[in-house]
Amino acid sequence: MRTRDPAVVEFGAERARVVPWRGSARTAYLAPVPDAPPPSRGFIERCMERLAAQGYRGVVTPALAPVEQRSFLLAGFEPHERLHLLAHDLLELPPVRRRATRRAHRGDKRAVLAVDDAAFSSFWRLDKAGLQEALQAVPLTRFRVNLADRETIAAYAIAGTAARQGYLQRLAVDPAHQREGRGMTLVADALRWVRRHGAARAVVNTQLGNEAALSLYSRAGFREQPGGLAVLRRALD
Repeated sequence: MRTRDPAVVEFGAERARVVPWRGSARTAYLAPVPDAPPPSRGFIERCMERLAAQGYRGVVTPALAPVEQRSFLLAGFEPHERLHLLAHDLLELPPVRRRATRRAHRGDKRAVLAVDDAAFSSFWRLDKAGLQEALQAVPLTRFRVNLADRETIAAYAIAGTAARQGYLQRLAVDPAHQREGRGMTLVADALRWVRRHGAARAVVNTQLGNEAALSLYSRAGFREQPGGLAVLRRALD
């Protein structure tokens, strides 16, 4: 097993990102790399051995499709959270409001994390390391914010592309500014950007029961996919 990027573990052609989960010294985050072969059970077990030796006591995955879950389940993982998976064919896109978003700056990250903290429950909230992981998860990324006034960030989105697939990786709107069209503004911007950068479709996920997000994505043209997704978890003995 070898590493180039310290966060990417490689064995043969198999690769995965391995970082602390939300900055925890006890829980690791193990994520397949989008442009690599699906990890095998053997590769995952090697990763588990390495993480146990490093002192981790548990591992979580990103949201995985059923076909992606198989090797993890064989390696002892179990479902922790289930999610909806939605896809967009990028043929008909919602209209974009010009100058309604701007590029996120380095100095925006604290305010972005405050929006994230307000918008999500504790398991799903990002910390500084989690935000950086979202920005590095795919080769090409777009990070945009929407402002309530000249200084106040009301919402943000992270989109990305890999292997002709677009990803709406993160969308958060401060609850104080929901139902003002800010989420749709960011979704429309993200969809046009991933299409412009060669994606043939875009995907997004959201938690079961998040009816507001489901309604937003449906109005933007996303359609729910069969099977859904699951975040998996395993304890390390």
